[in-house]
Amino acid sequence: MLNQIHSFNKSFNAKSTSKQSLCDSFIPNSHFDRLISPNHTVMVGPRGSGKTTLLRMCEAEALNIWESEQSNEYRSKVDFSGVFIPTDRFWKAQFDRLSKIYKANNLVLKLLNSAFTYHVLECFSCSLVYRALKNKGSCDYKKIELSKEVESELVGYLADLWCVEVKIPSLRGLSIALTMKKLEVSSYISSLSGPVSKNLAPIFVESELISLMDASISIVNQYFGELNEKWALLFDELELAPDSFVQPLLNNMRGGPQNIILKLALSPYHKDVSITEDSFSSMHKQDLSFINLSGVRDDGVEFAKALSNYIFKQENLLKPIEEYFEGFDIDRDKEFEELASNDDSFSDYLKSQKVLGKKYSSLRSTEKDVVRRIQFNVHLRNYHRARRKRPSNYYTGFLNICNILDYNPRMLIGVMSIFASIAKSEGIVKSHKQIECINEYYQSFKALLNTIAVESDESGVRSLYDVIQEIAQYFHQQIHGGGFSPSPKGSITFKNDYNENYMDAIGLALNAGALVIEKNEIDAFQDINNLRGARCRLSYIFSPEYRLLMNLQPPVDLVTILNHKRLKVFNILDSKITQMELNV
Repeated sequence: MLNQIHSFNKSFNAKSTSKQSLCDSFIPNSHFDRLISPNHTVMVGPRGSGKTTLLRMCEAEALNIWESEQSNEYRSKVDFSGVFIPTDRFWKAQFDRLSKIYKANNLVLKLLNSAFTYHVLECFSCSLVYRALKNKGSCDYKKIELSKEVESELVGYLADLWCVEVKIPSLRGLSIALTMKKLEVSSYISSLSGPVSKNLAPIFVESELISLMDASISIVNQYFGELNEKWALLFDELELAPDSFVQPLLNNMRGGPQNIILKLALSPYHKDVSITEDSFSSMHKQDLSFINLSGVRDDGVEFAKALSNYIFKQENLLKPIEEYFEGFDIDRDKEFEELASNDDSFSDYLKSQKVLGKKYSSLRSTEKDVVRRIQFNVHLRNYHRARRKRPSNYYTGFLNICNILDYNPRMLIGVMSIFASIAKSEGIVKSHKQIECINEYYQSFKALLNTIAVESDESGVRSLYDVIQEIAQYFHQQIHGGGFSPSPKGSITFKNDYNENYMDAIGLALNAGALVIEKNEIDAFQDINNLRGARCRLSYIFSPEYRLLMNLQPPVDLVTILNHKRLKVFNILDSKITQMELNV
C-alpha cells in the first residue's frame, strides 16, 4: 500500500501538474473566496496545504480553462489578471552561495537581483502571451485583440524597458528573449565561481522590482485599452527566496502601486521576515488580507468531504462518503466502569464528581457534561491499560481520518485515492485498513523528520523527529501515566524567554506540518517571525502512534517539556527550504 501512496503523491504535486489537470480536479473553498478578493494577501500554510493550487487557480489562463458549475461565477468575481510566479530553486541556491562570496561586489549583487527580476518578467510575459493569443474552444476570459502593428509597438517599449533584444517583434518573441536573458545572466553569474571570466557582464535591468512592474503594467494597460486593469503577482514558495526579496514585497503592501496586487504564499515560520516590521508596515485587515491554511477545523470538514467525494466518484462510488468507512462508537458506561475498577485515581475522580457507579442515562445535565468532556481520555487510558499494541478504533471513521491528516489536501488526495480503491473492491474500508494506511503515512513522515539533524546535549536527540518525540511522549504521559487527569496537557506555548533557543527547530516543525498553530478563524493573523504569542499542537498524524487525543487541550510551556536542553539545527539555511516533500 505504501508504494501506491508514494507513486500517487509524486504524480500529484501542484507545481508540476498541468493546468488542465489542475482545473479538472479543482474544488473551491473559502480560502479561494478570500484569495480572489482584489486585496493584497498573505497566505500561510505548511507543505501540502494547497497554497500552490490556490495561487495557480488565480491565473487568468487557469480561470479560462476551468469548467464547473461554479467557474463562471468565480470568473465574474475576479477583478485582476493573475501572474503565477514560482520561486526558482536554482536561483535561490546560486544567490545564497554567491551573495556571501561577493558581498562587497556591487555588480555581482545587482546581477543576482536581476536574475530574479527576469524570472518575474518571464512569468509576466507568459501571461501577456495568453491574453493576446486566440485559442479555439476557450471562453476567451481576459482575452484582448492586438493588431500586429500595435503588438510590435508594445513589444518595442517593453524590450527597451527590460534591456532585452527581441528578434521577432511579438509577445512570444519577447517571452523568448526574456528566457534567453535569464539564461545569459545566470550563466555569467555561474562563471564567476570558475576561472576569472574575460566576458563582459551582460546588460541587465537594474530597476527595483515593484517600480519596474508598475511601469511595465502601465504600458501594457495602455496598449490593451484597460487603463484601470489590476495585475495580481502571485508569488509562491517565498520561503525559498532570500529575506532581502521577501521583506520588500511585504512592505509594498502598504502604499504600493495602485495597479499591482500582491499575493504571497509563505511558510508558517520565516525567521528574519516580518509582516509587521515597523510602524510603516502593512496592517492586517487594513492593507492586506491574511489566510491561514492550518489549524482551522470547521472550514476543513466541508472541503475534505467535497474533495473525497470527488475522488470516490471517479471510482463510481456515489454514496455519502462517511458510509464507506467503518467507524467508532464509545460505550461510555462500559469504559467508565472498567477504568474505575482498575484505576484508583480515576475512581477517586468520579467520586469527587459524584458520578461513580452511575449510568450515563441517569445523570443530570451538568453531570453528563463532565462525562462527555473526559470520555475519549477515559477510552484511551482504559484501552491501553490492557497493553494492546494496535491503536484504538477511536482513530477511524471518515471524519477522524480527515482530522488525523489535519485536512491537508495533498495527504487527503493520497489517502482517499487508496481508500477509494479499497471501497470499490470491498464495499467498505475496514478499521484495520484505515489504521494501516495512516501508520504508513506516519512512518514516511517520521523518516522525513529524521533527515533533519539536530545537535543536543542529550545523546538521544539527534534529529527533528527526536524533538517531536519528546513532546509526544510528554503528552502521552499526561493521558496514560500516573494519576488520571481530566485535563491533560496537549498543546505548547513559548512564553519563557529560553524558548528562543528552540525557534529554529520549532519553525522547521511548523513548516513541515509536524506542529500546527491553532487558530479559530481562517483569517486569524500571525506574524511569521514571532511565535511568542502562539499556541501549537502536534499534528494529529502522531496521535495513533502515541495514543493521544485529537482535540485542543490545555497548554504547557515548551521549556517544561524540553527541560532547558540545548538544541541546534544543522544546515539551517538549507533547511529553510521548508516546504519539504513528504513522499506519501
